[in-house]
Amino acid sequence: MFGIPSKKMLVFILLLMLTTANSFLAKAEKGECHPVYPDVATNVLYVGGSGENNYTKIQDAIDDANPGDTVFVYNGTYYENLLIDKPIKLIGEDKEGTTIDGKKQGNTVCVISENVVISGFTITNGSLGDELGDENWFYAGIRLTASNSTICGNNICNNTLGVFGKKVSNVTIFDNEFTGDGIVFSLYDNEKKPVPFCEKYFMQNVYNNTVNGKRIYYYKNQKDVNVPEDAGQVIAVNCQNITMRCLSLLNADYGCALVNCSDCVVEYSNISWGDGMVWLIHSKNNRIQHNQFLHNFEGICIDCKSTKNVVQYNTFSNNKRLGVIVEYQSNYNRIYKNNFIENNQKDNSKVQVYFINSYFNEWDQNYWGKPRVFPKIIFGKIGLFGNIPWFNFDLHPLSEPYRLGSVL
Repeated sequence: MFGIPSKKMLVFILLLMLTTANSFLAKAEKGECHPVYPDVATNVLYVGGSGENNYTKIQDAIDDANPGDTVFVYNGTYYENLLIDKPIKLIGEDKEGTTIDGKKQGNTVCVISENVVISGFTITNGSLGDELGDENWFYAGIRLTASNSTICGNNICNNTLGVFGKKVSNVTIFDNEFTGDGIVFSLYDNEKKPVPFCEKYFMQNVYNNTVNGKRIYYYKNQKDVNVPEDAGQVIAVNCQNITMRCLSLLNADYGCALVNCSDCVVEYSNISWGDGMVWLIHSKNNRIQHNQFLHNFEGICIDCKSTKNVVQYNTFSNNKRLGVIVEYQSNYNRIYKNNFIENNQKDNSKVQVYFINSYFNEWDQNYWGKPRVFPKIIFGKIGLFGNIPWFNFDLHPLSEPYRLGSVL
């Protein structure tokens, strides 16, 4: 219908485009128009700033947005607990100056829709208060219960968990800076129900993130790897023979998670002062040895059919809930020659370890915080609903703690 434009016409079009772009940038620098990021083709709703019809609350803009829209948030602190229930882009003007504060009243940002992008924010205070217990454990700065989302270019700090994903897949997390937080994927949360293992819920796209200024290492489908000593958090999925030695995993969520891994070693490391632990999920034949676990929520969780793992020569002290928990058909594990000292602060250290629906685990030659002559009873529960009290025993408890070699 139309002919090919002449060279003069092409030059005119290019000059018009350049003039328009320069005019837009000049107005943006003077505050006379809204910057549109990241996609000029989408409808944009603005929060904060001084523009006409701008929203004052982020949630109001999200509620009014249509699928595919962008919600752009100008610098400021927004005390909100957001629910994102549609595929949108939530973009902050500047991650140093645009803060979403959850006020310790739940998740700061809860994402229940697929295809959501969150970028350019400081996200903080996702929790239910300062007391860390079962009811508070799974609250987060960003909670994901839907797949195919992207979290990039944020500061995520001082939440119970940084980014928590429950039964999600194809999540992309990159270029984020975590402080006192980290990344956690799980098959369950507060309902504490055993669920069938599904590898896809852990096979995500995670790269170029840091926690407390140290790197978050995320491995999948790898073997024969020595984790560098600058690690701040380690997540390994479907891996073999991963060695973590002389690491300092401090003040991070789940310092180390091994998911569907075998023949891995965590040794001579300090995993302390965090909300997390070493978490074994559907993993076997791994060794956790010569480490110290101090002032965490829990020390080690052996979970979801993790079998034939060895936990030896570690010190577990002052962990808020338990030193070690073995749960959900995690059988034939061996926990021996460890020091358990004043764990479970809520229960006055009477129950330092626990098991749920797990069998044939061996507890032997551990020190339990005071001299013992008689066998140590290990409390737990079994049965279809995990409600029948049951017992294991450490038949040879030690009368004094092991003097373990120095960690780091």
